[in-house]
Amino acid sequence: MTTLTSTLRLPAALLLSCALAACGGYTAVNLGGAVAGLTTSGLVLANGTASTVTIPVNATIYTFPNQIDVNAAFAITVQTQPARLTCAVANATGRASGIAITTANVVCVPNKYTLGGTIANLNTAGLVLTNGSDTFSPAAGAQSFTMPTTVADGTSYGVAVLTQPAGQTCSVAAGTGTAIMGAGPVTSVQVNCV
Repeated sequence: MTTLTSTLRLPAALLLSCALAACGGYTAVNLGGAVAGLTTSGLVLANGTASTVTIPVNATIYTFPNQIDVNAAFAITVQTQPARLTCAVANATGRASGIAITTANVVCVPNKYTLGGTIANLNTAGLVLTNGSDTFSPAAGAQSFTMPTTVADGTSYGVAVLTQPAGQTCSVAAGTGTAIMGAGPVTSVQVNCV
């Protein structure tokens, strides 16, 4: 009887070893991915309520500090957006298999805001304002304007008069700068007409 039991133990142990080898033998795996466009600090990701990770500026990869169990579900969210950027996670949900998850990729893009300001004494039509290739023609009597195309944080802008209105001359003050937008639009451009 002892010989039969010993004889059966060896094949059973080999079968278990092969099964573990087939799935990598892991009971928990790393969770992470690539990072693109993270140029400011403050990005924090969360995997449900189980774990968080703060990703440093200019990182190209990340891994959560806690591994997740094989067959466990994961759901990654952006807990805190970095300054002046908006980040999103691709492949943010799924279920862990026996290999590390390296495809929960993060892409960050600069925030975009409107660019505009005030207009004083515009009595006639025909004024055309420009910011690069973006143009806008306010109506006679307009007291404010917003350029049609938003400006990405960190990019330069330069509002100028492309076409003067009939019978008037308009100038632009505070029309150039770099859009360090912070939390809102640029509204400080001033157009004065005489």
